[in-house]
Amino acid sequence: MNTPDIIDLAVAIELECAALYEVFGRCFAGREEVVFFWRIYAEAERYHAASIRIHQAAFSSSEPMEPLEIGAVEASQVLDEIRALRIGYERTAPTIGEALRAARRVEESSAELHGRTQFFKLHPHFAELFQKMAEEDRAHRDVLSTAEQRFGA
Repeated sequence: MNTPDIIDLAVAIELECAALYEVFGRCFAGREEVVFFWRIYAEAERYHAASIRIHQAAFSSSEPMEPLEIGAVEASQVLDEIRALRIGYERTAPTIGEALRAARRVEESSAELHGRTQFFKLHPHFAELFQKMAEEDRAHRDVLSTAEQRFGA
């Protein structure tokens, strides 16, 4: 059995986060401001996924990119956890508080994963990108804490 490449897993995590946030947006369709909030978060995750792929394409011609399996097990677990959240919330809509708390945990997990740039040390071109993504994820987590107060969770 092949272990998935960590770069592919990083993209999958970002896209799964976007899908989760889209679910949250649909759950609060009657609250325009909340829907817009989740759309922005989903878009940020899609942007991260695209950034990874653009980075990968930019450096693929300069040096061979071997599949990188370092950290793949942990990344797969994070992906599975996010997917399970999405599936669960598709079945049973969360309260705004539950959605914000879940998103905060997701952003923290993502920041932790991206922040461990040793996973990407075999592709040093990715270190700066993933460090910036970790910083953005931490900022997103902090905004989610503030949003709990704003949206009355």
